[in-house]
Amino acid sequence: MAQTQTWGSSVTRGADTPAFPPRRGGAGEERRSSFRMMCYNGFVQTLTLRCTLKPTPEQEAALEATVRLFAEGCNHALRVAKEHGEFRRFKLHRLVYNDLRSMGLSANLAVQAIARVGRKKGSRAKFYQPTSCAFDQRTLSLRGESVSLTTTAGRLVIPMKLGNYQRGLLARARGVQGGVLTKGPRGKWYINLMLRLEVPTPPTGGGKVVGLDMGQRYMATLSSGIQVSGGGVKSRRIHLRNKRAEVRSKLDTGRTKGLSALWERLSGRERRFVDHTLHTLAKRVVDSLEPGDTLAIEDLTGLRSRTAKRGREARHLHNLWPYGKLRFLLEYKAALKGVRVVAVDPRHTSQECPRCGHTARENRKSQALFRCTACGFQHNADWVAATNIAQRAGSTGRGRCKPARILRVSSLHRPPSESPRL
Repeated sequence: MAQTQTWGSSVTRGADTPAFPPRRGGAGEERRSSFRMMCYNGFVQTLTLRCTLKPTPEQEAALEATVRLFAEGCNHALRVAKEHGEFRRFKLHRLVYNDLRSMGLSANLAVQAIARVGRKKGSRAKFYQPTSCAFDQRTLSLRGESVSLTTTAGRLVIPMKLGNYQRGLLARARGVQGGVLTKGPRGKWYINLMLRLEVPTPPTGGGKVVGLDMGQRYMATLSSGIQVSGGGVKSRRIHLRNKRAEVRSKLDTGRTKGLSALWERLSGRERRFVDHTLHTLAKRVVDSLEPGDTLAIEDLTGLRSRTAKRGREARHLHNLWPYGKLRFLLEYKAALKGVRVVAVDPRHTSQECPRCGHTARENRKSQALFRCTACGFQHNADWVAATNIAQRAGSTGRGRCKPARILRVSSLHRPPSESPRL
């Protein structure tokens, strides 16, 4: 099969390579999450791959000028939109497009600036900092291990620093839809590439069903026997929270020498730590499965509204653990491997005996121990919950298997808006 030389608006394919599925209209066809814009559409999944750039000093100056001009264009479009009370993208295009072109932006970058300002009201910025610039298929393409970008200095080909993970995804990708150029706080340049990956169709039948019980003491317990402790995660989060509280109290007293920079470094550190932990956890769970398996998880929609009132610290730890995002990560990673994900009714999974089906609060002797008051079956409480989840998804494991109580088969849905971003 012919190798792809340049990825942009077109991709060279062999005769036996399937074409892209027809794209249907409507914004709901490709949902984008608030973190790294990963989505799922039919048999093609789009996710963002972050790569480090290695520009020369001349290229770095051109990138700096492009990002600065793009931010100026966004701020000009934002001012005009506020003056006219018009944030609809097509109306705003007529108002500011010529102005943006006269500022020096290329046609496609001007369109991207208008699109960024013309977002929905809930995600509008008050001011745009010169830290990023959006590119589409016309202004970005891949050439081997380099990226070609349209800048104020013309078209530049910039090498990327790639690892085995990035190379694997790039080799598997069927195309690139664009990307976002960003500048990190330490001056490094990154390109977030939106790649289209073909998702294998999970084979029906033959695979095993594995239940997953999620918690904070044990982040994950699988009915297959794998258990991931969360003790170190909790202590790390408490440490970061206490450190921020200490710096905040000193800032309130007016002693700001050196503290502002420390506060800036601590900002978002706990959120980033949680994000990294979730990705690692989801990868470990999916790696333990084989193509054709089914992963059964609890449908925890509305969990926070159903739980009892908590103290301030417990509430902080609980609310910053985004179960919706963990579910999303499990789903998109499982889809890439050909694993089916099923969400089941979570009620009484830790109180129901997987052997005889007796359900009672008294079965849960402690946080760690389950002992059935009817048949005497005893085991780890988290493993019991994971086994019940697997049985509700149709597993034929040990003991009586009740009829499946599946709420819905998961497709990659957009996580809650309150979920932290990467």
